[in-house]
Formats: sequence, structure tokens, C-alpha cells
Amino acid sequence: MTLLTAACTPNAQALDAAALAFYLAELSGWVHEQGALQRSFRFDNFREVMDFANAVAEVAEAQDHHPDLILSYSVATLRWSTHSAGHAVTLNDVVCAAQVSALPEARP
Repeated sequence: MTLLTAACTPNAQALDAAALAFYLAELSGWVHEQGALQRSFRFDNFREVMDFANAVAEVAEAQDHHPDLILSYSVATLRWSTHSAGHAVTLNDVVCAAQVSALPEARP
């Protein structure tokens, strides 16, 4: 199983510090901030932001795991955490972050 093909699971448990550090090393551009994985993606215009947001929505719906998503003219910021794990980061959040990073609409 790789993060790109993994599926979210119900009742995921919060990652401990070592596991979180391991996965963060695999997730380029993502940071752990205030109990969530967070990353901002920059775009040239609002249309690109919206195309990205719609692609994120497809991942979120397929995984039945949904981020906080903040959109502006040229930036989309995502925050993944698991509410049922006490608003902490779980493997579900890592899986979704990896899958979003791999989207063709995502820009470095």
C-alpha cells in the first residue's frame, strides 16, 4: 500500500509524534500546525484555484474525509485533521494530503 492508493478508515487514531514526523518528511510542503496538516497552494488566477478546489473535493468525497479549505484569488489553503480523533492528525489526513499533492491541478 502506498499513500496514493490507500483508503481512509473509520475510527482512525491520532498519530504519535514519531509517526507524524515520519509522514511529514514524505509530504513536501505540508506542515503540522495547530493540530492539523496544512499547506497553501499558489495559482495564477481564481479559475485555477477553483479547478484545484473541485479536484480536492473529488478526493475528499472519494475518501469520505473532508478538509478545511480556504480560497482566495490565487491561493488555496488546506487543513486536514480528524475530528473524531480529537482534532488531531491521523493516517487518514496523511493519505488525503498525499493524494491532493499528487493532483495534476496542484502546483509546487
